[in-house]
This record gives sequence, C-alpha cells and structure tokens, in this order.
Amino acid sequence: MPRRLLVIANPTAGGGRARALAPALAAALQPHGITAEVHFTIAAGDALQRARAAGCEPWDGIVAVGGDGTVNEVLNGMPDPSRRLGVLPLGTANVLAAELRLPRTPDRLAALLASGHTRSLAIGLAGERRFLLFCGVGVDGAVVQRLAEVRTGTLGKHKWLVPILHVVRHWPQFHLRAAFTDGEVLDDLSSVLVTRVRNYGGVLHLPRGIDAGSGLLHVLCFRQRSRAAWLLEGLRGFLHVMRPSRSLVVKTTTAVTIAGDAPYQIDGDRGGASPIAVRLLDVRANVFAPM
Repeated sequence: MPRRLLVIANPTAGGGRARALAPALAAALQPHGITAEVHFTIAAGDALQRARAAGCEPWDGIVAVGGDGTVNEVLNGMPDPSRRLGVLPLGTANVLAAELRLPRTPDRLAALLASGHTRSLAIGLAGERRFLLFCGVGVDGAVVQRLAEVRTGTLGKHKWLVPILHVVRHWPQFHLRAAFTDGEVLDDLSSVLVTRVRNYGGVLHLPRGIDAGSGLLHVLCFRQRSRAAWLLEGLRGFLHVMRPSRSLVVKTTTAVTIAGDAPYQIDGDRGGASPIAVRLLDVRANVFAPM
C-alpha cells in the first residue's frame, strides 16, 4: 500500500475540471492513510520535468491527472519508468483508461491506489521517447501534425474534425518500408501503426489478438492508397470487424524500423518525421489498475 503519492495534474484537462478533481483526489486519499502532494503543470513539458525531479524524492508512486498526453509526459520524465504510475483520466480519448478499465472519479481511484494493485505493461520506445499506447507513421501522423499546427486552447473531440478533413482533402501519399527483427521487410506501405493496445482514439477497435498484456509490439502495415479504401478500413474499425487482409498486414515483434519520409505521432502527440526505430524497453511500467 502506498503512503506518499505525487499527483501531477494538467489544469486544463477535462475542460478545466482537473483544477478541482486533483485536490479532490488528494482529499479522497487521506482516509486511506495516504498523503498526496498536487503539482499543477504550467506549460507543455512541465509534467515531464516534475516527474524527472521526483526521481530523487521518496514517493511511492506518481499519479497523472489528464489525458494520454499527460500520462506520456510523466512516463518520459520518470528516471525509473518501472515506478508505480496512476492515472485519473480527463483527456479527449483516454485510451489507456479504456484499455485498463481505470476508475474515472477521485473516490474510486483513491480506493484503487490504496489497494496497491498494479498491472505490468511493456513500454515502447520510438526514437528516444517512451510510449504505452502507439506510434503511428503516415496518415494518422499527418492528422496529429495538422492538429498541432492549428490547435488553440483546450482539446476536445470536436477539434479533431478540422485536421482530419484537411488531411482527407489534401490526401498525402506516403511510401514507407517496415523492417522487422525476423528479417522480413514490407515495402510501399501508406501507413504503419505500432501499437500496444487495441483501442484506437476511443472510437476504433484494431484487429483481435492485440493485447496490452502481451509484452510485444503489434505492427499494423497499411497498403491502402485511396480515400475510399481508408474510409472503409475506418468503418471496419468502428464496427469492431477490422482484420488482417491483403491491404493490412499485422505482425508482432520486439522491434521495427520504419523508413521513408512521413510525420509520426506518439500517444496522440506530434513526434517528428520518419525514419524512426521502434523497440521495446527492457523495463516494464507498473500501472495502478483493477484486477
């Protein structure tokens, strides 16, 4: 059972609700005999810096209050990524919360944190950046890049519509190559998604067999070129019937190198441009989660 927890909160998360919910979580922990300190971030990258500084402080774990981007920042700041990590989901998609069935209220999360129960999750590394969810190169990377260019204020699901329509209208064509540890190479791919979870964006479901507890990277290699083909694949994901095909190759691996020139995203935030090498870390994350 943890005794001291550091709560790192994005005050704009949940439309500003994090300002009230982070202190409410600290108060809910007190009856369980747990002391919590709340740190509100002031800018992008502040969650990373605070988590890094906490490496030499005697916390029994860190709790991120915000969306998947805040969780990613905290994970990347932790000098020891195996340190226990909690999440109060207040973001747009909350993919990790959906995947692990995490509590969404301070009282229920406090009870989970007090139980001390965690799940061990493999950590991906894209370049120098860790991730628990996915690294997408190509079409979804272009959408996230466009969102970063036009984003103002807090983020909600409706704000993804304009970047998506922009990419659909201009429809960039990417030509990627994925090289795997077993020697297989796949050429002329339009997009590559390296994922640890089956839930994508809180809306789409990726092919069956993708499991956060598998300890492997699941790589979806897309060959679709036309808008119509992509819309059809998206419909399959929405209806939970996406599956491997001639235009979608799914592989499991411990490492993959993606070559070609395309934007990429990591856990829903802009990463940069490929080529990019993705692999598993030797250590695993320990996330507070129900049994």
